[in-house]
Amino acid sequence: MDESDLKCPSCSAGDMERGTNEIEVPHFGKVIHYYMRCKHCGYRINDFAFQGDFPKEDKIEIRDKKDLEIKIARGSSGTVLIPELGLELYPGPLAESFITNVEGLLNRFLQLMPLFDDPEKVEETKNRIVDAIDGKLSFTISLVDPSGVSHFIRN
Repeated sequence: MDESDLKCPSCSAGDMERGTNEIEVPHFGKVIHYYMRCKHCGYRINDFAFQGDFPKEDKIEIRDKKDLEIKIARGSSGTVLIPELGLELYPGPLAESFITNVEGLLNRFLQLMPLFDDPEKVEETKNRIVDAIDGKLSFTISLVDPSGVSHFIRN
């Protein structure tokens, strides 16, 4: 199958490009980046493969603002749980890998808040996330990933 046979799941154009890049990421090591991108509408899919033997489950406690700098690599099959904030991120059919830090993860959740229907619960959750970003709350983050790709990078 060549690239002209790949149809975009968003706009159905046969204009998908795909490829891989091998990159060296500080504190992570060698990473393979897999991607597909529609040249027509810009739709994209990204995934990463990390070299190394990481645990299938990992947990970290965030106690202060400095801990917000801890890096997180989340694989496409990884689940992220923050029970104290009522936050859960489960993998889906189009789930992408990402690399961020704890603060970036919390900001991702803030960006998702408009998707929820219960305005009272949304406002309460947003306030708790903002308090967490401001270092006013301690909480734990659990990563569960059957592939063993998702992990924390503790400096």
